[in-house]
Amino acid sequence: MMIKRVYLIEDEAMVLDFCSEYIRNFTDMEIVGSSGNGHDALRGVMESKPDLVIVDIRLPEVNGLEILSILKRKLPECKVLIFTATVNPHTIRVALQGGVDGFVEKAEGLQGLKNGIEAVKENRRYFSQHIKQMMSPYDDDLSSKPPFRNVPPPEKK
Repeated sequence: MMIKRVYLIEDEAMVLDFCSEYIRNFTDMEIVGSSGNGHDALRGVMESKPDLVIVDIRLPEVNGLEILSILKRKLPECKVLIFTATVNPHTIRVALQGGVDGFVEKAEGLQGLKNGIEAVKENRRYFSQHIKQMMSPYDDDLSSKPPFRNVPPPEKK
């Protein structure tokens, strides 16, 4: 699958500008929309049907983990890359169970975002180094296999 169309979901204007600038200048992808809250984002993503959604976790109205869950059910072919400062074992575990394609800490900046996008474009799952360290008890679940062997991957509809 070629990833050409991206939708950005971020409520901090500076971070949204940062991501948009990177994508416009350093990738071959087109930004098909962006939203600062989860409700508008879901509507925008369903209308534009992007190949990749880059989403923060902490958002007004509908959070990024809920968006991940909804997108993997309604648009299972859409890749979802979380780009957030909200990093703890619980959020990572929920993202894995939701079928996230990549999880990047905002603290990694442009290089982390670039690494995540490149991996997802190559159909690989990507997790920042710090996230891998936090989840070392779950190393098997950070591979390209569906997360948590005992939990089936999200159903495709």
